[in-house]
Amino acid sequence: MEATTIENGYFVLTLMPSLFCHLRCPHCYLSLAERKDRTTLSPEMIEAACRKVDAYWDARGITKRTVICYWYGGEPTSMGIPMFSDMADRINQVFDPAKGYDVRHTVLTSLVSMKDDWYDVFRKYGGNHFQTSYDGDMRGGSYVKKWDRRVRESVAAGLDVSTISVVNREILEQGPVRTVDYLSDLGVVETSWLPFMWNDQNATGAYDRYAPTMNAWSDFMIALSERWMERKAQGLHAPEIGQMRFILAQGGRGLFANIAGQTMFLMPNGDFVLPDYRTGWKEFMRPFGNIVTQEFAEILGSPARRAYIRRQMTRNGNADCLSCGHADKCVMEFWKENREGDDCFGGKRYVEWLLSRKSEVESVLGPSASVSFY
Repeated sequence: MEATTIENGYFVLTLMPSLFCHLRCPHCYLSLAERKDRTTLSPEMIEAACRKVDAYWDARGITKRTVICYWYGGEPTSMGIPMFSDMADRINQVFDPAKGYDVRHTVLTSLVSMKDDWYDVFRKYGGNHFQTSYDGDMRGGSYVKKWDRRVRESVAAGLDVSTISVVNREILEQGPVRTVDYLSDLGVVETSWLPFMWNDQNATGAYDRYAPTMNAWSDFMIALSERWMERKAQGLHAPEIGQMRFILAQGGRGLFANIAGQTMFLMPNGDFVLPDYRTGWKEFMRPFGNIVTQEFAEILGSPARRAYIRRQMTRNGNADCLSCGHADKCVMEFWKENREGDDCFGGKRYVEWLLSRKSEVESVLGPSASVSFY
């Protein structure tokens, strides 16, 4: 059976050793105070955390162990290359291939303030790959111009660049055709497209200004995928769409493969957390325990995480989701209420469109070229 949870050997370890970031992005879930805070979880504590994970799997007799280290934040490159390299080296030393480990590192960077020295870091630790945020003109035209130049320089340096985007009204105005064509022209190898989520930081106006409905998200994804198909049929480059690959692959992994049982976020103070929701769909971070003061098994088995996983498996009591045949493959990893009169947060309309074109899409998609993950 393919491992799909931390308990049976598959861990998407989202590392947030620092929350510091000089940007002020409208969709960010971090407060201004958090983004100004340069507190960093030390390399020694990250190594200690990894040893606790390793000991947990030893005790369970898990022989095949996959760890996807997703470097998030904050801006992960703000910590500097020496500290990042120290952290990554310690992770790799603990998660030794001789013990059955397959470890991969993906860094998500805004790119605009990153120095060229990071190219060698991405080659050494990231398999020649990194991920960067693309949100159209939501961050301003001058930002996009600098970002555009940095992406082209990265591709010219021989790196594989993928993008992750929060679909917003600026991207909708640009349109799916121009968006695919633009990212293709940049040489991007993979894209991922997330709904714009509501949180305490953007609730004062940015959410209302930038967040589209889920109907608009599904319409955008359908048109984006259609344009992708057109380009592929013409023999032109088009970046792989993460959600497309995810939805088509997910159906063979079982009903409960999409319950956020494979991931947790490691915060600067040692807390393991995941996004949760209140007031319908307002996002906040739910803590499960602290790896500095607790063993890994305590955190995984904590009342908070057990309750979280139960809510995921029961789709948070969402009647629409419980009766839906796509719960195993929709794009909603963290279950929440749907908005009345809107497509669900799982993007059901896009899922059904994609499944209706499954054979056609798979004939073009071919073997996975994905270098990151959705």
